[in-house]
This record gives sequence, C-alpha cells and structure tokens, in this order.
Amino acid sequence: MNKFLPNYFLSWLVGVCLLSPLAVQAKSDNPNGSRNEPQAGWSLWRPKAQASKADFNSGFSNLELGGYLDFENACKTDGGSKKITYWFRLSNSLQRIGTGQVESGCWVSGRFLHTYSSTAIKTSLQNVNCLRVDTYNKQGLVIREEPRQNSRSLGTVAHGKTVRLDSYPASIVEVDGKNWIAIASPKEGWISDGSFASRGNLRLCSAKKR
Repeated sequence: MNKFLPNYFLSWLVGVCLLSPLAVQAKSDNPNGSRNEPQAGWSLWRPKAQASKADFNSGFSNLELGGYLDFENACKTDGGSKKITYWFRLSNSLQRIGTGQVESGCWVSGRFLHTYSSTAIKTSLQNVNCLRVDTYNKQGLVIREEPRQNSRSLGTVAHGKTVRLDSYPASIVEVDGKNWIAIASPKEGWISDGSFASRGNLRLCSAKKR
C-alpha cells in the first residue's frame, strides 16, 4: 500500500473493510433504514411477532382475509430458499380516529418482496362512533354528497363540533390524494380528513382538545 496515503484515509479504509459487512447486514435486516425513522403517515415497521401486543384488529371481510393469504403465498413462492422475515406497520390515523390501515411486508435480502394493506381498528377503543373536527386552520369541514372535492355541498361542520360515523370501522376512501370519511350526522355524507400523511382533520371525541 502506498506509504504516502494520509493516516486518516488508512484508518477509514481499515474501518470499511472490517465494518462494512456488518453494516450491510444491519441495514438489510431493518426495513426502517439506518436512521430508524417512520415514513410520513405511518409508524415504524415492527416484527410480525409483536402484532399480538400492538392493540389492533384487522381482517374484517373475506376479501381482506383472502388477500392476506395470497400475500403470504406470494412471499413464500417468490422468496424461494432465501430467509424471509415478516413485518407490519400501522397508519397514524389508528391512534387519532380509531380506524386506519395495517401494512404487512415480507423482507428478503434487504427489500420488501411483497406488501399488503388492509383496514385496522384500535382494539382498546371498542366502538368509535364520534369524532371531533380539529382542523389545522381552525376552519370547519364541508359535508359532501360523494367523496370528492367537487361533489355537491350538503352543509358544514364547524371546528370543534362533532360528527357521528356511519359505521365502525369507519368507511374511508382515498380520492385525489385525500381521505374521505362517511358520516351519518349532522347530515349523511362525506367529510375530508386530509391527505394520508397529514395531521388529519378529525380526532376522537374523547381526546383532549388541542
């Protein structure tokens, strides 16, 4: 090796040779990345073994149950003889309004081979039928006839007022980047909860005011 190389470069080179395999392994075993930060709108990924203690339920229809079985079969088929680890993460709305999503993924060789999302509810909340309007700009929400921005207005719900959901789990659909929630009162229709990654426009009626 060139004796004229700076000492700091030699130290760096030795460190890379000795540590890079471990660093690569650590990164490949953790879908949260080296910074261990969640993606906007989601919690951190957690091992599947922790799901039973994560305070959520999912699989509320035969379609979702069948979809999860298809997901597992695809993981096993495409994973072959490689080591497969299963992970899950929960959407932030689960804590905020009691309904959200759980996304499952099979991790193989440093990447997700397949993922699958389904509806989830926060188990400890039991039946959630009341949400409070809590918008960032303190303005109310327009009740729409259908879940889209240009749908006919049926009225408004002022900031701080409450709405009653039409079902539990809440009926949530995403249209043009916004989540829309079906409500039964004060009028039957749809209100926007904002984008998936936003702070949202609604929260549990039992939560403290912000």
